[in-house]
Amino acid sequence: MATAITLLVVCLPTVTIGYGLFCLVSPWGTCLHCRPGGRNRTCRACNGTGMRPRLGWQLYVYARRLYRDGSH
Repeated sequence: MATAITLLVVCLPTVTIGYGLFCLVSPWGTCLHCRPGGRNRTCRACNGTGMRPRLGWQLYVYARRLYRDGSH
């Protein structure tokens, strides 16, 4: 049991920081709704571009706006 907790304590921050860095380097991903057929002009998720921001990037932008709006 202690080994599993130690593994979780080591791996969880590593995976989280890795995904955060990946989102900073490549903030746009393929749209999940349009992926099978390519671009779909009527897709509301990506506005027909075929690309949409990753979840990590959306969280980063939300946190940045929250900080900016709270500091003024």
